[in-house]
Amino acid sequence: MTWTASTCTTPIAQGAHAFTVYQHGLVKRTTAAGEFVRSGTFAVGGYDWAVRYYPNGDSADEAASVVLELMTADTAASAVYELKAVDQVTGERLVLREDKTAAFDTRNGQFSCSGVQFVETPAFLAGDFLSIECIVTIFGEPRVSKTNKMPPPPPPPPPETSDVS
Repeated sequence: MTWTASTCTTPIAQGAHAFTVYQHGLVKRTTAAGEFVRSGTFAVGGYDWAVRYYPNGDSADEAASVVLELMTADTAASAVYELKAVDQVTGERLVLREDKTAAFDTRNGQFSCSGVQFVETPAFLAGDFLSIECIVTIFGEPRVSKTNKMPPPPPPPPPETSDVS
């Protein structure tokens, strides 16, 4: 009998971005509901991303919100992402959104983003700045290797026998 084998692997790309908003009080006072500040663009998995921070919510009567935005034009991507706020006093990270899977699509010429609302507490704004961390994971298309010949597997070991005296 001839034995063959192939393997399947899924490429994974992961990146992290820290976005710090200095002079947070001023930014909050001068940014209306629905308006945002955007981080610099960062690349993960062949796509460009940015973090949007809405200090007064993305619409009226909403808490502050933070979202991940796909910046690459005319494409679609799926990503798993996590958003965190950094406690400026203890350095601890508060997970705002954990392992969220989202589909992003900019092929219609519009922005594509996914995020979460959160309540800003004094610990996250100590020193008049806010630090947001974003971790993005992109899973590529599974790749299957070519089929290769392989030797047959070894035979199973003989059963153990016990000495009965």
